[in-house]
Amino acid sequence: MAGVLKHWREAATLLLVAKCKKIVPSPAHGTMQLQEMDSELTNYNYKILMLKRSTKSKFMPNVYVFPGGIAENADFSAEWLNLFRKFGDSENRDLLKSLTQAGEGPLMFSRQRSPEFEHIPSELAFRICAIRETFEESGVLIARAFGDKSRLSTDFPHTPICGTSFPLRTEETDEWRKRVDKNPDEFIRMCQTLNIIPDVWSLSEWSNWLTPSTMSMGKRSGRRYDTAFFLCVLDHIPDAIHDDIETVHLQWTAPDTILSEYKRSKGGLAPPQVYEICRLLNYQQVDDLHRLSWERAHKYRVKQYFPVPIVCQDGVTIVYPGDELYPQEPDREGKNPPISIECSLSELPTKFPVMNRMLLKGPHSVNTSSGDGQVIPIFDHETLSETPSSKL
Repeated sequence: MAGVLKHWREAATLLLVAKCKKIVPSPAHGTMQLQEMDSELTNYNYKILMLKRSTKSKFMPNVYVFPGGIAENADFSAEWLNLFRKFGDSENRDLLKSLTQAGEGPLMFSRQRSPEFEHIPSELAFRICAIRETFEESGVLIARAFGDKSRLSTDFPHTPICGTSFPLRTEETDEWRKRVDKNPDEFIRMCQTLNIIPDVWSLSEWSNWLTPSTMSMGKRSGRRYDTAFFLCVLDHIPDAIHDDIETVHLQWTAPDTILSEYKRSKGGLAPPQVYEICRLLNYQQVDDLHRLSWERAHKYRVKQYFPVPIVCQDGVTIVYPGDELYPQEPDREGKNPPISIECSLSELPTKFPVMNRMLLKGPHSVNTSSGDGQVIPIFDHETLSETPSSKL
């Protein structure tokens, strides 16, 4: 299969950011985790789409995530070439070339695939995957009609563009979501039938996370994923509803509100989501987020974030790229025991001051970037102290 490797599967996820017309109070929602929202004002003029995974999910059950899922053969299908040619053959090559203009990306983008999966670049296939999974899980379809080349002007890709949420009638949406969920090949059939094209140009690379080979000390992870994170900004909040299969709750929430509830409920978010939402705290205005993330994505390729445990004399810390303790060649396959150093946790900041790390059941300490032009997350140490070690 296109996205299956020996030790993990490849996947894509989407940080779907929607503009709010003004800074508004977060709405009240029930009493479940991340549903009990205060009516206090948020400092952010945008909201993020969050989905709660079912308790029956085999990976990260009962936690809130961004929409996304595993890559399928259909995402790499040669049939997409014909669809993109129909959208505009003469312009197509330049538009798709913009997806790779910043150079070679991490392994999931740059590795050689079987010939049947090399018809389209991985950068395009994973964007299609993220859009497909978002549609399956939320009903939000990031696509444009064949005749709609708005904002794909001579300034593209230098000027950021908002994603296009294609409107569907409820009955039509429900029917296509069921068909695509059962068979990913139906996604291209839907696009062909409706004369639409996935709006891949509005997605920018944001990050890349590889599930660690050990979920906690001495325990191996049964499911691992190498996941491309994309970001897409919408100019309004579209209608959305969870699928009641993989996801059981859906909401649009400001980043500070998400973390406030995470702190109150002491859980409910996976570490990559916490880390990425804390990056968003740098941007209170959606236009700043959109512009700076777009500019970064067209200058840099993302670095792969693969958490590496470092065993100290009195505990364990997890290091990320950019930390001076991060190994030059991390053990991604989990063949070797964790790295050990003769140092206490309290001595780490003094002995190794260049930090991108966190403690098991402790706070993040970050004062450096991974080197891919991303901003340093803003962490509330009290909030992060409750990160479950079993989900690192």
